[in-house]
Amino acid sequence: MGLALAFDPVGWGLLAPLSLAIFFSRVWHLPRARVAALDGFVFGVAFLGTHLWWLVDSIGVVAWVALTLAESLWFALGFVGAYLCRRQVLWPVATAFIWTAFEIFRQSWPFGGLPWGQLGVAALDTPLEAALPYVGVTGTSLLVALVAAAGAHLVAGRSKAAWASAGVVGLVVLIALSTLGRTRAGADNHLSEEVGDGKVIALVQGGVPGDGRDVLAYRPEILSSSLELTRAIRGSLPANALGPDLVIWAEGAAGGSPADDDNVRAQITAAAREVGAPILVGSINAGPTAGTRYNQGVVWSAEGPKPLAYTKLHPVPFGEFIPARNLIGGLSSQFDRIPFDMVPGPSPEPMSAGGMVIANAICFDIAYSGAIRDQVVAGAELIVVQTSNATFAGTSQPQQQFAITRARAIETQRAVVVSSLNGVTGAIRPDGSVIEQLSPEAVAAAVVTVTPSRYLTPAVRLGPRLLEGILVGAGLALLAESVRRLREARGASRNRTQH
Repeated sequence: MGLALAFDPVGWGLLAPLSLAIFFSRVWHLPRARVAALDGFVFGVAFLGTHLWWLVDSIGVVAWVALTLAESLWFALGFVGAYLCRRQVLWPVATAFIWTAFEIFRQSWPFGGLPWGQLGVAALDTPLEAALPYVGVTGTSLLVALVAAAGAHLVAGRSKAAWASAGVVGLVVLIALSTLGRTRAGADNHLSEEVGDGKVIALVQGGVPGDGRDVLAYRPEILSSSLELTRAIRGSLPANALGPDLVIWAEGAAGGSPADDDNVRAQITAAAREVGAPILVGSINAGPTAGTRYNQGVVWSAEGPKPLAYTKLHPVPFGEFIPARNLIGGLSSQFDRIPFDMVPGPSPEPMSAGGMVIANAICFDIAYSGAIRDQVVAGAELIVVQTSNATFAGTSQPQQQFAITRARAIETQRAVVVSSLNGVTGAIRPDGSVIEQLSPEAVAAAVVTVTPSRYLTPAVRLGPRLLEGILVGAGLALLAESVRRLREARGASRNRTQH
């Protein structure tokens, strides 16, 4: 429960290392590994059950229970690893690598993974935030776990070695944070490498009538609202302004597939011509088979749609597709609100729009570092997030997603603009501070100025190598423990033989 409070909507980030330290300190009081597994599982259920409570109100109890129980298995395995290594001198280091390795694993399984509740996101607005541009969200998770494990070792350690190892770890973390802080403070210009003048971006929040959750029932109204807000943008600009460089619509704001409706195509094309800027349109298009769809962002100019589109990489389990629909589709009436299954798109390429190169992410894609990193490495200068959040209206999910988006801004040192139907529409600076944010209830457009950047942070450059390094570190910690136990067993065997 304490760890859940470290995340939005509460956001007491310092509770992350504190609550983990209290939990980690239990390893010296457990009799066997299977008890550690049970402890880890219960901890995972308590944390995720609270952190993902929004699933109950939005999709249903079945989805909440399924995801919570499945993801909690990783917590069980992570704590078993910490328990097995409890006699190592550098136990805090071993535990941090093992715990973070299982955080990586749960981002990919089950149901395509769920990277919600990463410790690195909880580091926002704490001293550990300084590490994000250098080691990314996952690397910062490692640091949070390291601080927690060092604290547990320091408090519960019963030997000089325990005190010494905890002290060394604490000193290393403090020196690293101090160095990172000074580096960021003294190199703001270097971390930016801004490209040209600022770009004017219009963010359209079209809203969803009724209770705000049923997008399918109000597709014409959502399209009409988005068109009306777009046409009014030029009139809201200062007298000397030339107009926006780019207009961003929310995920699914086109109300369906413009490719299948000549009237909708004509209206969007006319709106792009009237506003004098391309529109990044969120649309739902036919998938590869019957009963499937692609969730896409398409750049739409005054001449019509451009051929290159971004297709969502990580559809939301129980939100955009039903895992094993044939088996469990009848367990909840709320599954009927998801009549087709979204399928993931190919590896994304950045898109040119409004005189800049943009990286796109649709909704949950922003929680996966790879979706953004690959586009930034390929030259993206600005990050755009198209999201709906309508399914989760009135819950804490949109706030949690916006916090993840802030972490991505710091990690990549890119400005991020977000357009949502009725979630959190806003703009974020590369340092994670918020430029502007609309109320979820508002049907409005926000016009912001951001500066594109081409700088590649160490976190972006390291990318998969950092993840591989963490997995290797965890493997080495477990291997070292296996070797230690083998030697201990051989020594005991020799002693028995001699006596």
